[in-house]
Amino acid sequence: MSKSRGLSPSSFSVNWFKYRLPNGDEIVSGASSRLLQDLSEEGFAIAPFHNEEVGTLLIPADIKNPDEAIFTPLHSPLYPSTSEADYLNEVAAIASHFTGRRGKTVASRCIRIDTEIDLNATFQSLCDSFPDAFIFMFSTEATGTWIGASPELLLEASHCGVATMALAGTRPAAESGEWDPKNIEEQQMVTDYIVNILSQCCEEVEVSPTFTKRAGKVAHLCTPIRASRPTVALSDLLLKLSPTPALCGSDKEESFRIISSLERHRREMYGGFCGPNRLHGTTSFFVTVRAAKCSDHAVCVYAGGGITQHSVPAAEWEETEMKSKTITQNIISKSTKQ
Repeated sequence: MSKSRGLSPSSFSVNWFKYRLPNGDEIVSGASSRLLQDLSEEGFAIAPFHNEEVGTLLIPADIKNPDEAIFTPLHSPLYPSTSEADYLNEVAAIASHFTGRRGKTVASRCIRIDTEIDLNATFQSLCDSFPDAFIFMFSTEATGTWIGASPELLLEASHCGVATMALAGTRPAAESGEWDPKNIEEQQMVTDYIVNILSQCCEEVEVSPTFTKRAGKVAHLCTPIRASRPTVALSDLLLKLSPTPALCGSDKEESFRIISSLERHRREMYGGFCGPNRLHGTTSFFVTVRAAKCSDHAVCVYAGGGITQHSVPAAEWEETEMKSKTITQNIISKSTKQ
């Protein structure tokens, strides 16, 4: 990309983004004083976990490759860390709710780290550590500043059709052998949900064999899914898919209610989606996971896991510990650069 004119943080109320696609080398960035509420232009799309919060937003790519000085976190209030006791109680409550029946709801937690993050250095560290992940960061006054390394494609769309994946079930990356029934069942719920949505919106749906996909210190079950071009608008299909049961639950509305009643934090952008919006060619949106909200004085890392009747609270806590290390072990504080 050619270098566009520079942009200083004090120029105006600025919205910015920076990303690298999985297995890619090009880092793309942009900025704009505008923030749209539709996908009518090319730029970077952002949507929250619950679309009633701010709706789907778009940062137009009005200024390409702005000066790196612009990539600083906004001052934002952050939630305190979720205590282990609170999380164990949340998991136990959800598991009890599903006793004797098939179903899942995702329980999430916050891990707060008091540090002044160097966003550019952390972004590069994530790129180096996770070559096959979608590395992203974005900032708007409506959302705050976020950074992450997502292993999960929500939707890729082109003239050939659409592609997505069912990604669920978690175990340590070093573990081998057969997956346990709890994780297999959890992953199948996600697959069934996505296939059902695509079957309503596309004429043909193709489900590929499931395989084990490594994502940092953990591995997941992954089922690639493709479909013909949708018969509904792309924005409508995105809202039908997101959040999938991998981030919400097997029954979306029921899970929204459970999460709202049990969690002491709002998920905001965590569990929603983000990615480059293109009007021509291939456009790709990824689930906003392995993600953190950043302020000028602290970072709040989000992590979660699918809870079924078979979940063991202590094991679910350990799963979130492993997932959170994607971000926590790559955070570079500005104090270390001085």
